[in-house]
Amino acid sequence: MKRAPLVRKWSAVGIILLFVGIACAPAIAEQNTEKQSVSRGTWLYVGGSGPGNYSRIQDAIDNASDGDTVFVFSGIYYERIVIRKAISFLGESRNTTIIDAVTQDQGYLISLASGNIRISGFTLRFNGDYGPPSFIIVNLIPYDACNIVISDNILQTNMSNGIYLVYGHNCRIINNIITTDETGYGWGGIELLAIDNSTIANNSIMSNLIGCKLSNSRFNIISNNDFYDTVSKAISLQGYSNNNLIHANKIDNPKTLYMFLNRLTGIYSSHNNHNIITGNSITHCMFGIYLEESQDTTISQNTFLKNLVHARFHNTGFFSTTWDRNYWGRPQTLPKPIFGIKDMHHFFPGFVEFDWHPAREPYYIGGI
Repeated sequence: MKRAPLVRKWSAVGIILLFVGIACAPAIAEQNTEKQSVSRGTWLYVGGSGPGNYSRIQDAIDNASDGDTVFVFSGIYYERIVIRKAISFLGESRNTTIIDAVTQDQGYLISLASGNIRISGFTLRFNGDYGPPSFIIVNLIPYDACNIVISDNILQTNMSNGIYLVYGHNCRIINNIITTDETGYGWGGIELLAIDNSTIANNSIMSNLIGCKLSNSRFNIISNNDFYDTVSKAISLQGYSNNNLIHANKIDNPKTLYMFLNRLTGIYSSHNNHNIITGNSITHCMFGIYLEESQDTTISQNTFLKNLVHARFHNTGFFSTTWDRNYWGRPQTLPKPIFGIKDMHHFFPGFVEFDWHPAREPYYIGGI
């Protein structure tokens, strides 16, 4: 008689455990599926001491297939590379895995001839020259730059250009350092031509002629980047680069003491529409923001400090720009006038717009 309750009790426990197991099974299956999807494809190794590892990066890439991963161990590799497969190209450490372009001849260090490529974990250096432009990473026409991810690299743009992507969409350029050595400047950090729906974020771009340039590119995000010691323009939007968001970037040029001689501009927009410029910090520029024939631009909650001219616009149409709650170098109690021009004399005011609610203290722009 006493055993019957025990049997019922253990039967109930068994049923409960059965239900728990059934409930957990989909979660466990989902985790296993995720791990399989991450590890899908073959891994090919370059350098290191493993048996069968490649000694040249290009040989490993040539033997890879779409979906594979080429992993490069720390070391210095003197090569120029062409990637024709949709692969992940990974370095062991961006500080110790170095690809050098070998010579100062013009050309490309890494050429992309496919979409769906990821490049991460390298130092990429190209000592360019004053001749035709050289690029560290570039996609080759007619191959579109679609779903390209360039992250966690160091690009040394010594008289060369950093990243140049043409005709594509859904690209991500994140967490890179783009700089030069202490002896000179690079031609440009990042340039996108006809690239849409892409993100440039959390990069540090230093000592280049132009930090980041968009041409005919739409619906992109440039966010949380640090631009330091730029010679000409930190962020440049050219020709029909519409509906972009420029947010939370830090622009500072304290080393550029010759700003009176150069037309150094923090954010420049020419012939564009419907862009939003918000939450940026712009310091030590000749022009903080310069708008040229750009319509329906929103400029809000930016911090302007120690610029020769905080903002200027040229032929943008009457009241086509929204200025709102920006900090203009000192506390403002009255509306802040922003003067525009109608001709090529850049200091002659032609008409005026207003920030009706200027901020009384600078905004905090978090570091990257």
